[in-house]
Amino acid sequence: MPINLQTPEKTRELGWQAEARDSDGHLVSCHAPFDGDEDIVWYIRESMDQKLTVTIWPGFIP
Repeated sequence: MPINLQTPEKTRELGWQAEARDSDGHLVSCHAPFDGDEDIVWYIRESMDQKLTVTIWPGFIP
């Protein structure tokens, strides 16, 4: 898996609403604004299955 060293601040600045990181803090995936609660639950479950840490911001910065 490639290593991505993008900071959480940069991820949010680019308009992503959520990110998942591995145990070393490398960015593994991002998610655009969610469509609803089911979308959030799906992202969290998929990330946790891979033992990733998820951060979800309350909204995105346009």
